[in-house]
Amino acid sequence: MRPPLLLAFLLSGCATAQQGNGGKAIPYEMRKPEVVFELPPGLREVSALTDVDEETIACVQDENASIYFLSTRTGRIVDSVQFAGPADMEGLTRVGDEFFALRSDGLIYRLGDRTSGFAVRDTFRIGIPNRNIEGLGYDERTGMVLVSPKDFVKGSKEGKDERVIHAIDPQATTKAPRVILRLSLDALERQAAGKGIAIPREKKGKGKDRSALKLRYSSVAVHPATGHYYLLSAVDRTLLVVDRSGELVDLVQLDQRLLPKPEGITFMPNGDMWLSSEGKGRTPVLVRYAMLN
Repeated sequence: MRPPLLLAFLLSGCATAQQGNGGKAIPYEMRKPEVVFELPPGLREVSALTDVDEETIACVQDENASIYFLSTRTGRIVDSVQFAGPADMEGLTRVGDEFFALRSDGLIYRLGDRTSGFAVRDTFRIGIPNRNIEGLGYDERTGMVLVSPKDFVKGSKEGKDERVIHAIDPQATTKAPRVILRLSLDALERQAAGKGIAIPREKKGKGKDRSALKLRYSSVAVHPATGHYYLLSAVDRTLLVVDRSGELVDLVQLDQRLLPKPEGITFMPNGDMWLSSEGKGRTPVLVRYAMLN
């Protein structure tokens, strides 16, 4: 694994490749990550992140029901544990000493702490109509586990425009989900225009320009200081930030060369933000952004 400084050539072009507000509305300089770690080939399809302690981050990767523990100092795997057979694992979040791991079809594994060897204590399925679910996070303010589907419920124009965040009580017996946030693509685009925030654009037929914003959530996290929701969308490489009521705070287009398929996000207690990206034909990476004072 190469040391982070040798990846400087990857970062030198980030300022011209990123759009949005340049990190001014959110407390990060998105053009200047503090560190970039190349992950080992075994994590080529890294798909989720969660904080563990000040020196450790945990992740899962597609097709392998294992948790990998990564050093925040070196980016290297310091431990791993398999908790089930091969599966399309997409989400991971820590709730106290326990971990919740999400399969894309909505099955959640509740895992014990390190002293139990991260044994599976329970499994349950999320009762929502979506069929492709990737995002799992934890909201310390409410004590709820957040679920962000990648797909939208088809069948109507309204359903195609809507993006929903669900929450479940990890301590409840039934684990019944409830909607805590409904977002509209159209409304977010109008808010972005009003704030002067660029959104992805694409050319279609006869050179016509139109929005390419998709917001197919790959991960969700809550900022420890502001309480804002941070939502990653890998398909259009965007980081959406909204407040507790769903109002747009920021929308950042992530650099394609650095984060070609951003799948994971988590925060440390001091506010530092970590993002991960699948390799997508290259080496997967783990990237840290320091919180600005």
